[in-house]
Amino acid sequence: MISPQTDIAARFASHEMTVLHEDGLYRHLRFEGHGESPHVGRYPSYPFELITWPYNLVVKAGWTFHFDIDATPDMFDLFRKTALSGEINPSYWGEKVHAAGDEIEGFDPDLFERQVKQHVVEAIRNGDAPRGIGAEVTREIFEWGDISHEAGARRELEDFRYEGWTFGETWKWDFTDYTPGFLHCCHAIRRGIDLFDAARKQVAA
Repeated sequence: MISPQTDIAARFASHEMTVLHEDGLYRHLRFEGHGESPHVGRYPSYPFELITWPYNLVVKAGWTFHFDIDATPDMFDLFRKTALSGEINPSYWGEKVHAAGDEIEGFDPDLFERQVKQHVVEAIRNGDAPRGIGAEVTREIFEWGDISHEAGARRELEDFRYEGWTFGETWKWDFTDYTPGFLHCCHAIRRGIDLFDAARKQVAA
């Protein structure tokens, strides 16, 4: 199974860089894929742009995020130093971006489903759940329930009853994760910097 982050990173596997402007730390770079990704062969080009000036970086990739930090004039250095080549550091980078909180992290239906199923499996293993609980949870919550948003998902858990069995106290359960848009942009930044560095090494060779 392909992990979500591998899936996102693969979108940029065939990208090439075009320099629209470069004057020291003032850069405007465009990246676009040519043909299909060799990873799976089903990704469109997903073009993106990186724009930098001292202490600032803007990534435009369908979503737009503006990063800034007073201590780092060249924002490319910030991203190089806080993650290995080709990898991302969404936890740290999320602290440096101007955006509403729900643009960076939000309710993740897949995470919700994984946690609920794991809880049910553990209850079955421990002998705490009645026979047929798995099918009932699937039907009542995942097939009929309104779980497209966090309020609805939590309400489904609170209201669920089956032969006296309930999910108990679930208010501490965390169903939030980094949004697809934020992860997409983080991977775009890393891929763009890697391509930029590779092009500079080729020129210097």
